[in-house]
Amino acid sequence: MVLGDWRNAWWIGVAMLIGASAPAFAQDRFDFDRTPGNLPKTVVPVRYALQLDLDPADSIFMGVATIEIDVREPASTIVLHSRDLHHGMSELRQGATVRGLSPTPGPFPQTLAFTPDDAAPIAPGRYTLVLQYRGNVNATGEGLFRAEYMTTDPVGGHTGEPTSPRPARMLATQLEAIDARSMFPGFDEPAFRAVFELTVRTAPGWQVFSNMPERTGSPQSQGGAVLHRFEPTPPMPSYLLSVSVGRFDIVTGTAAGVPLRILTAPGKAAQAAYAMRVTEQVLPFYNAYFGVPFALPKLDQLAVPSTRIGAMEDWGLISYSEPTVLFDPARSSPSIERQVYSVMAHEISHQWFGDLVTAASWEEIWLNEAFATWMADKATAHFNPQWHLELDRRLPIDESMVRDAGASTRPIRSGPVRETAVFDVFDDITYTKGGAVLDMLEAWLGPAAFQRGLQSYMVDRKFSNATAGDLWFHIGVAGKRDVAAVASSWTDQPGFPLVTATSRCQGGRTAVALKQQRFGDKASAAVWQVPVRLARGRQSQVVLLDRPGQQVDLPGCNRAPLVVNAGGIGYYRVRYAADAQQGLQQAFPRLAAADQVMLLSDAFALAQLGEQPMAQWFALARQVPQVRGAARTTLFDQLGVQFRFLGDALTGTEAEPLLHRTARRLFAPELERLGYADRSDDSPQTRKLRGRLIDRLAYHRDAEVVAHAVRLFEQAESGGTPLAPSIRAGVIRAVGSQSDPALFKGLLQHLRTAAGEEDRWLYASALARGHHAERARSLLASALEGITTPNIAAALPEMVATHSPFTDLAYEFTLANWHALAKLAGSNFGARNWLLPAAAQFNDRARIAPMRAAQTERAGPDGNMPAAQRAARIGLLADVRDREASALVALWSDGASPGAAASASKSR
Repeated sequence: MVLGDWRNAWWIGVAMLIGASAPAFAQDRFDFDRTPGNLPKTVVPVRYALQLDLDPADSIFMGVATIEIDVREPASTIVLHSRDLHHGMSELRQGATVRGLSPTPGPFPQTLAFTPDDAAPIAPGRYTLVLQYRGNVNATGEGLFRAEYMTTDPVGGHTGEPTSPRPARMLATQLEAIDARSMFPGFDEPAFRAVFELTVRTAPGWQVFSNMPERTGSPQSQGGAVLHRFEPTPPMPSYLLSVSVGRFDIVTGTAAGVPLRILTAPGKAAQAAYAMRVTEQVLPFYNAYFGVPFALPKLDQLAVPSTRIGAMEDWGLISYSEPTVLFDPARSSPSIERQVYSVMAHEISHQWFGDLVTAASWEEIWLNEAFATWMADKATAHFNPQWHLELDRRLPIDESMVRDAGASTRPIRSGPVRETAVFDVFDDITYTKGGAVLDMLEAWLGPAAFQRGLQSYMVDRKFSNATAGDLWFHIGVAGKRDVAAVASSWTDQPGFPLVTATSRCQGGRTAVALKQQRFGDKASAAVWQVPVRLARGRQSQVVLLDRPGQQVDLPGCNRAPLVVNAGGIGYYRVRYAADAQQGLQQAFPRLAAADQVMLLSDAFALAQLGEQPMAQWFALARQVPQVRGAARTTLFDQLGVQFRFLGDALTGTEAEPLLHRTARRLFAPELERLGYADRSDDSPQTRKLRGRLIDRLAYHRDAEVVAHAVRLFEQAESGGTPLAPSIRAGVIRAVGSQSDPALFKGLLQHLRTAAGEEDRWLYASALARGHHAERARSLLASALEGITTPNIAAALPEMVATHSPFTDLAYEFTLANWHALAKLAGSNFGARNWLLPAAAQFNDRARIAPMRAAQTERAGPDGNMPAAQRAARIGLLADVRDREASALVALWSDGASPGAAASASKSR
């Protein structure tokens, strides 16, 4: 629930220096009884036998849970998780003894206490709980949910002639983090691993899939129903159970001896061919890397045609939203191709990180997610070197660092987690920062030792749980270093360091003074164990900066610029002395690709916080068109993100039109150079950039680009040349930014009739870019009128707030309709808690307090973290606006007077 060895070689052999000033953090190894959680550890599950009566046409389901338990100490009650389940007969059995049970509200939210009707205590021993119940099929993507779509599949299965399009449904599950309790009563915390044996009863004609294969002889007829019985799973936590019921097309394959199936809605099997190729590459790669083979007898992967968000690593039956697993070569963009590979590599790696070995509690969820992100990057880069992931990964890391520099951040290891706010820790700090820190630690220790440690960890903890202490123990043994001391400085405290470097020639050697302080917080006394790579020409040296400051001597003195964090793997920012910065600026087009990307990244981050002038960043930005190496595409992507941030900050100021003009001057020549048509010698990076530039230039109000996009779109719509996949998304989004009512109506119809999630998201985002207020109101209203699937409808206000001039309109709509939108959004991934903050795309500090008050009123305490993150973002944008607007007017004006273009007092 996403590297190459050449980047790592220079870290090998670094001397380990642990400074006295380094903070110490406790990272205990896994102990079941001491693992955080609400449920008492006195009763533990051993085996679940679940029977579910499922019909995609029904809004309820029936279930019987037969749970073998081990009562470890005398107990008066048995406490289980149960949410929105209506309980019937409940019994406790031991041999021939049967005792009735009565459920009452438990000691914690979403729990029930089952007390024997005879009021006698329950002695230690093995028992069987038998619980009959009824539950709800959800319309949003959590628990057991329905996914609706249109199909021409013949009624009753895959025989006969296709019909006219008609509504159809399938059932799927998303039980992480705390939604298993809405499908069956049980012990719904990660530490309670048990065997699951599932039986599903359906009407004839439905296909059923679960974590394990069906038993020999299954399915079986039972009266007028069909019984599907599945093999028992290995011991696993409740949140990994998965089931899907529907009618599917199936693509089959094999990798490393494991049978593979990709399951799609009828008619979409061809779009799963790429996913099968990805699986056939990645699964053997992971077998070899981990030294532990995939643990189950098959691997199924399900494309859910609507409703769900993201993907889920359920053991043996991974489920995905369609744009994260289906790829149509005739229509899907290069970004979708990369997304599918990366997300699938992430989820398949979870079959080891998360499934085979499970984080002990939600406090340690980074052990699942950071490692899956890091491993997915490794696999994606290995099989797709032409994508230059080692450069492009900078963009999500930069976004993570923006948050990590502010007050709304937290440590990677989160500390106590409230169950109802558990998705607060499924965030960029866990995924992106966690993955980047692992990359840095692997490079410092050496990839071979790191891999040996992970292999030992997998063998030791398989079919069990783990903590950070387990991980660093095994990696430390393999690397023969105190890895925990270095790692904990990154995982157990928030933020990251700013490394300041100054140098001078002294006695024929170069003396480099390094200092560290927390980036964005000069008052902080935090200290990190920072592996710093210094490079000057062909010379390089690695030091471990483990105190506030230290000096390093480099041999000789020369004029080649000194690069700190050379290669860009370190998760920290670098500030240079003025003369060194000037030297790097002059050498920028000739630097190594990773150093160009890192230098532009650091320059903008420092300017965002006012640590150096924005003009210093812009001096580098102007040189990007001169770069001819591998970094060119990534640098233009970086500039697109950076100019977009400034666009958000400068909205309503006299600098705003100048920003758009300046961006057009940078981006338009590059699009003109590339052209709109693909060429046979285009690299994958070129094809990706072409579509991105169209979208960027439309945002920056390039009338010529928008007009050309409209011509291409209308030609394709009238039966002419179809839009090439590389530009299709960019063109459609550019078309959405114009104000023609007929085009708006056409895009709206495409949204209504889109055949899959990829196009639904595309047309929704295009419509949200419109510049006509009444049509924006109409689009927002349509979110509540069934225009599209609930997950996308709930996101429409955020898209309007983000991509159009009508942030206030979207925000007020969200305020007025929060409860209706919350019903569409559901609770998974904290979706409803983000509705209001996501629409609050403001750059005025005066908007923070009312937003937070409104969030508390609607979302309660579970909405605090999303509101805090948005407040920090608004504050940063306001700071940049107040500090930089006038300076950027002077920088970009070219002697023109922009005062009439916008009012400096207006903000949003």
